[in-house]
Amino acid sequence: MFLTKENGMRIVEEIKETIGRDVNIMDRTGTILASTDPKRIGQLHTIAKEILERQLPVLEVAAGEEGPGAQQGVNLPIYVEGNCEGVIGITGPPDAVRDFGAIVKKMTEILLTTIHQQEQSVLVEQARSLFLEEWLFARDLDWSAFAERGALLDIDIREPKRIAILEYEPRGSAQPPELHSGRLLQMAQRYLQEEQQEEQALCAVVNRRLLLVFGPRQKALDVLKRFQQAAESFYEVSLSGGLSSLSRGPEDIRRCYNEAKIAARAAAKGHTLLEYSGISLDFVLQNLEPKVKRDLCQAMFEAIPQDERPELLECLMLYFRCEGNIEQAAQCIHVHKNTFRYRMGKLAQYTGYDLRRPRDAAILYIAMQFLDAEHGSLPNGNNP
Repeated sequence: MFLTKENGMRIVEEIKETIGRDVNIMDRTGTILASTDPKRIGQLHTIAKEILERQLPVLEVAAGEEGPGAQQGVNLPIYVEGNCEGVIGITGPPDAVRDFGAIVKKMTEILLTTIHQQEQSVLVEQARSLFLEEWLFARDLDWSAFAERGALLDIDIREPKRIAILEYEPRGSAQPPELHSGRLLQMAQRYLQEEQQEEQALCAVVNRRLLLVFGPRQKALDVLKRFQQAAESFYEVSLSGGLSSLSRGPEDIRRCYNEAKIAARAAAKGHTLLEYSGISLDFVLQNLEPKVKRDLCQAMFEAIPQDERPELLECLMLYFRCEGNIEQAAQCIHVHKNTFRYRMGKLAQYTGYDLRRPRDAAILYIAMQFLDAEHGSLPNGNNP
């Protein structure tokens, strides 16, 4: 039974506002569950009980026929999906309220059906959200049984998926974070349902982050950008986030979740959206802590004499800019390629790292990203 006091009160108040008469709703036992006359709530309505027991289509109470818990009026059973959920009664002389009977009965049945569908939809979305959380975080899943559970919720875990993680920051709003999360989740569910059409949206809020799951046929980044624009224009928030690559099977979804987290972290400073595959090494390096950058630069380059530092660091920068092409790098500063090699040799002598060794070249490249791009200076100001 889904007829509750809360739902009943919503209905009787709405109907009274429409017809101007007191209205009662009785449950399956004949007890008054909701009423625009608060004194009657909880009383047994003998007429409603008779309708339910005898399965009558209508029962009127005229003046002088009132009894315990029953006043003059018109009473009709209410059905939802073929089941009798209770009785609705309109208080007043039968001749005055009779014409309202069929209309009020139909209104009540429509309202109850709508409420029931909404409640079922909420329950399904909650179940799908919990399913997604279990898929991402639970250990030792029985994948065969889990796939069957997913099918009941219209989720095919065997189909490749992409995970998106969206983070938000309120813009001058005093509203609690939970309210933003709930509203963004509802908007994402509606928005993605429209975008995906044949597929149900799979969304959840985990640790104040919005998780969205995309199938293989969807242009996920384009959808995310449109959702970002719509959400930011409708709510006082700034959205950023990351999108994973495509999973290779049910168990692979957790790798995708970690990819999305990495991409979301990288995107947060720029308030943008990034695909994991689109994150460059440069972008990741620039988001490291300043102390890490400073310590690495000092360890790498402080041994170079200050009078030689600008020349050697310029050559190193050109070497990477020219993708390791010595001749091209030498031409940029109008020196012979052997001169350029000589300078790289001196760099190796001072730093202990030789560009001809791949591991050393990688460390030198990383350190170069932390130098002042314009002046080639060290972060602590100890510069030529």
